[in-house]
Amino acid sequence: MDYTVSLVGNPNVGKTSLYNRITHSLEHVGNWHGVTVAEVSKKIMFDHNTIDIVDLPGLYSLSVYSPEEGISRDRILAKSSDLIVNICEVNNLARNLYLTLQLLELDVPVVLVINMMDELRKQGKVLNYRNIERVLKIPIVPMSAKYHSDVHLLMDVSVDYIKTHGANTVRLEYLDKLPLDDVISIIGANAAQAGLSPRWAAIKVLENDAFVLGKLNLDKAQSSALAAMGDLQARVAQVRYEFIDKITEGAITRSVSSEHHEMHEHTAHNVPLESHGENAGEIAEIPHDKHVRHHDRHKAGERLQMLGVSKLDGIVLNKYLALPIFLAVMALIFVITFGLVGNFFTWLLELGIDKLIYNPLTGWLNSINCPDWIVGLLGDGIIQGVGGILVFLPQIVLLFFFLALLEDSGYISRVAFMTDGIFRKIGLSGRSAFTMLMGFGCSATAVLTARGLEDEKMRKKTVLLTPFLSCSARLPVYSTIAGAFFAGGSPFIIFGMYLLGAAVALLLAALFEKCVKPLKSGKLSFIMEMPPYRFPTAERVLQIIWNNAKVFLIRVGTTIFALNVIVWLLSNFSFTAGYTVGKDARSILEVISGFIAPVFRPFGFGNWKAVTSLLSGLVAKEVVISSIESLGGVEAIFMGAHPSLSALTFMVFTLLYVPCVATLVAIKKEAGLKWMFFSLILQIGVAYLVSLAFYGIGLLVLLNPGVTVGVLIVAFVVAVCIAVLISKIKGKGSCPYCTGGCKTCDRKKDGKDR
Repeated sequence: MDYTVSLVGNPNVGKTSLYNRITHSLEHVGNWHGVTVAEVSKKIMFDHNTIDIVDLPGLYSLSVYSPEEGISRDRILAKSSDLIVNICEVNNLARNLYLTLQLLELDVPVVLVINMMDELRKQGKVLNYRNIERVLKIPIVPMSAKYHSDVHLLMDVSVDYIKTHGANTVRLEYLDKLPLDDVISIIGANAAQAGLSPRWAAIKVLENDAFVLGKLNLDKAQSSALAAMGDLQARVAQVRYEFIDKITEGAITRSVSSEHHEMHEHTAHNVPLESHGENAGEIAEIPHDKHVRHHDRHKAGERLQMLGVSKLDGIVLNKYLALPIFLAVMALIFVITFGLVGNFFTWLLELGIDKLIYNPLTGWLNSINCPDWIVGLLGDGIIQGVGGILVFLPQIVLLFFFLALLEDSGYISRVAFMTDGIFRKIGLSGRSAFTMLMGFGCSATAVLTARGLEDEKMRKKTVLLTPFLSCSARLPVYSTIAGAFFAGGSPFIIFGMYLLGAAVALLLAALFEKCVKPLKSGKLSFIMEMPPYRFPTAERVLQIIWNNAKVFLIRVGTTIFALNVIVWLLSNFSFTAGYTVGKDARSILEVISGFIAPVFRPFGFGNWKAVTSLLSGLVAKEVVISSIESLGGVEAIFMGAHPSLSALTFMVFTLLYVPCVATLVAIKKEAGLKWMFFSLILQIGVAYLVSLAFYGIGLLVLLNPGVTVGVLIVAFVVAVCIAVLISKIKGKGSCPYCTGGCKTCDRKKDGKDR
């Protein structure tokens, strides 16, 4: 038989982890909201049945507030699945069950999964889920998605339920407290015409759900009759939560082994098990009470852990320390990745390619009198060019290792939380941080995740700004050039590139918010679930590393290999003279790129080789450095009076100009053709202007260091004074108690005029 099973649940409950475990897939997962932004499916065979497993984006209820939640709602309403597997997290069971009740109200077949049971066991507790199962009359499977045996049990239960489940409606007693019959009498015919269940449509009408009201197409008389019933939206939520509290009361208790251990500890240290009397729940002070206070602190720590709160948050989310700590963490990652550790493995791989592949192959070709152009193509064009990219695999692996630790530990959610205040002032929100941080991996993939942002203008802004964040494809460019010209400080130069990209993106966001009306965001909201800190599993970390390493190796073996061959052939053959080495003739690329080269002379690298590298980078940024390697290396490109400054400016331009064709396609898909061309012009324009300013200031510093630094300091002080003055002028006469800048206010505060 063929069945379809959809995985549904709140964000961050482990849906995608469960999907990966069931289907043996490698979909990206993360310990934050909005990782899944599109429907993903895969067919598997189980017990002689073909089952299509569908992973839907997370949602909190069937009243949706973002596009990816709409994908899930539409799939559920279509009732195209034979079974809904609703995943809840045991640490947030009461809140997660709110969606479960909405699914049952819709009369869809549901199996309830309560995930992350291993975390509950670590706390010495057990889940008594049978009472919930009896009331809801659906199968409940407590499990941990990381264990194969639990997943096999879930599939057994699911297939059995599909085969035996009838079309009976679940009796939900709390619905008797709502005037559903009265609402159905008003909207019943409209619901039937719209293809909606009358009971479910009535519930959504009481919730004032805009989607359902639009489907019902009510006339004025019906709308007036509903309005006369009053606003019952809060009442619907109240009766659901009262029902959830009733069925979950006492569901989580201490395990028998934990109770025995606690009794033993209390008996050994003469500590009472409970406190009674007027201050019940508190532990009284008694002589030698350190064991009492230790137990009290342990219990409080457990409660905090259940809420996803840690003492560590007092430090990493501190108002003054949060940003410096984040920058320090990232700087340390870059020092390790691009410093001694990363450089050692890169040098080792480079040595192996030279000694084991390049030298033996070119030596053998020369010994058999192979034509020079074939030796050059295989040696310089392919081995040196492709190998020049491949040697950075250890650094890429290290970088993604550390990013995997940050992702799965829960720290990325903290980064979004601490940046929300800054982002909100420039028309973004903390959720934009998720997309931008993913841009450190791949810009194209990150752009696609922006569809989870609820405000359309903010979504477009995030799509346009994400490419300015440095993706991993640019790393070989930074590492090669910084290693050649700034060997000792290359980690800090590379870290500086990342900071520059983020600074440019935030500055552009502020300009868009102030000056570009089509991109001025509306009223923004940011509701984020703070996950608990978790130790990343070795399996997850290795999975993330392998996924990114595999993508890198595939690009090296396909796109970069092909482009390198093309670049080498065009740069070593002319239109008329054939192979140009040893001849006084200009190659094809020298003619084409030489025509564009004068545009880059103000940057100090206006030569055809540099232009060729930049043009090839439009397809994939890794090709920039492979082209440089096949054209003679960095020393052959960055010459002149100030080669180090020219090389640094080249890095800045590479950071800011068009990332790759794949990213442009992703922008077109998410924002439209018009915004794709806008993005293309914006990226090239910003790259040119910033690089021009960077090279100009660099020349001033090199030629007149003392004077230039003084002028820059004075300019900074003047700018700060002007900003403060403008702020004072705008705030002049404003009421100190209001935020709207009013000049008069007749209300009173503490008996004084406001």
